[in-house]
Amino acid sequence: MVPAFMILLAFLVQSSESAIRKSSDVSGLTTFAFHYLDHSGLIDADLARRAGGSLATDVDKAKEDVKTGKIRTLIVYPSDVARSKIQIFENNVGLVADQKSTALARQLLQMSVARTVDSPQILKSLTASVEVDRAGYRNGVPDLGLAAVAVPMLFLFLYFTMTIFLGNQIIGGFAEEREQKIREVLFVDVTASSVFLARMVATTVLGALQLAIMVIPIVVAYFAIGPSLGLPLPAFSTWVLDSSKMLVGFGTLLLGVAMMIAVHAAVGAKIKSVREGSAFATLFIIAMFSPSYILGVISENPGSIAVQTMTYFPLTAPSTLLFRNALGNISLVELVISTTIVVITTVVTTLAAVRVYRGGQALPRKAPKS
Repeated sequence: MVPAFMILLAFLVQSSESAIRKSSDVSGLTTFAFHYLDHSGLIDADLARRAGGSLATDVDKAKEDVKTGKIRTLIVYPSDVARSKIQIFENNVGLVADQKSTALARQLLQMSVARTVDSPQILKSLTASVEVDRAGYRNGVPDLGLAAVAVPMLFLFLYFTMTIFLGNQIIGGFAEEREQKIREVLFVDVTASSVFLARMVATTVLGALQLAIMVIPIVVAYFAIGPSLGLPLPAFSTWVLDSSKMLVGFGTLLLGVAMMIAVHAAVGAKIKSVREGSAFATLFIIAMFSPSYILGVISENPGSIAVQTMTYFPLTAPSTLLFRNALGNISLVELVISTTIVVITTVVTTLAAVRVYRGGQALPRKAPKS
């Protein structure tokens, strides 16, 4: 199972990287759809067209179109590129793709000038000192960048931490029951389903308490003595508190942790030893972190096959949803469908785990009649 999942993950990552590589042509020029105005007269129109550019005529209207999302990127070249900055106005859809426009603006200028200037020294003197001033927008207002995703990303961090810690606790607890023959004793007076659900809830609560006891003192100590040690502190004053993202993040965190607890409990009910469960635990960790391998694609191309697959596949859905919620590129329909899949997976996995726990156990035999 683990090798099969690794092969599937490698295929998705490879397809995502291929999609990213397609954004550059054979000459090395970054290519994507954009609009531009050239007051300098230096930009080669044919080269700009090959890079995906369209010539704009009204700068004010083009800026408004960027804010409303009709235009993704607007590049304005000043009349004197040596003394004035190239201006970029962009409607942000992610964090990674937004950096391509700056590289494209410089590349397009350099390659255009290179077609008319033979001397490398002159070319370097003309383009080396060119500066770029970029203004990003999101949902019609100036984009605050990382400050806007800091809070939603905390839910992703909590999901990773809680799932890894609680998952190991649950698998280890169930495996120890079977290894030490504790289940046979428990099943004498209570039903298997009651034992299973009580064990799952108790292990989850105890694990969460242990995690809090370990983490809270570290956090308090960091903020208490961090400044005196020269450690950086988060700039909380710049963080954006988006109520909708926080609500989605909190709900996804709860659903994701509940699903992973159910999945780990189902595996724990079936395995015979802790060592046997380590392979499954590794698989779940890989699945949970797999969306981070294609973060660039999630950021700039959320409609790709790789991103859509991870959005709806149960083991990768929670972390993918949390990534996309932070970036603000998930639709309500996608959110509803994905969370519904997670809920159904949690319920079905729990019911199946109870049956496995009950049926896979050798119950105490009755004494033979004399």
